[in-house]
Amino acid sequence: MNPRQFEELVCDHFRKMGYRVELTPYTNDYGVDAFAYKEKQKVAVQAKMYGNSTRKVNRQMIMELHGAKGYFDCTKALLATDGVLMPDAITVAEKLGIEILHFSQMPIIEAPATETVGGTFEAIWEKYILPLQGRTLVRSKDETNQILKVDWGGVERITSKGNKGKIKIEIFRLTINRLLKDGYITRDEINQNYSGRASSGVVLILSQVPFFELTSSPIGLTVNQKLLKRLKKG
Repeated sequence: MNPRQFEELVCDHFRKMGYRVELTPYTNDYGVDAFAYKEKQKVAVQAKMYGNSTRKVNRQMIMELHGAKGYFDCTKALLATDGVLMPDAITVAEKLGIEILHFSQMPIIEAPATETVGGTFEAIWEKYILPLQGRTLVRSKDETNQILKVDWGGVERITSKGNKGKIKIEIFRLTINRLLKDGYITRDEINQNYSGRASSGVVLILSQVPFFELTSSPIGLTVNQKLLKRLKKG
């Protein structure tokens, strides 16, 4: 199951409870994955699929959801997760009145099938990025990344300087969606959208996707549209 399918499961849970559900776009959602409506209720719903990763729900996520609730004039906010909440996240959720729905409380519903390659972020992540775990990626003689672990939380790696760290999945999602939409993205744009300053790693990792190609001036990625169309047809 991928994060978008998890969001669909959460939406189906609300539909079964009599809510009308609106799934938000996968980008620029301001931290809300869906809105659930019933009578005078408008619920801001955020879904965190962390059950198969080392990531935990922290207080910042709860506070951001609380802010989104106010921004969208919602009557309630709810976070649905199959993962673990940190103690401070639980404290903040109780203080702010954010409801927590654990995945184990939800019915098992068959998830929708993933779209074909090139169609969605999830399809690309599953087909090309998840299998990179255990590999060493080389862009030049002096620039390598040893990929320790890849999951739906992001990529854990060791850089060419021997530094161990993790690049969160959100910047990969933003980069891939931008590539699929506009056909290109620069390292500078990636840095502007990610505080971790890991653009070189993002570019190197995503250049392993056959239809994403490195550019040198400016440094970044572009889409080989002809190859992408052939892969979609195949």
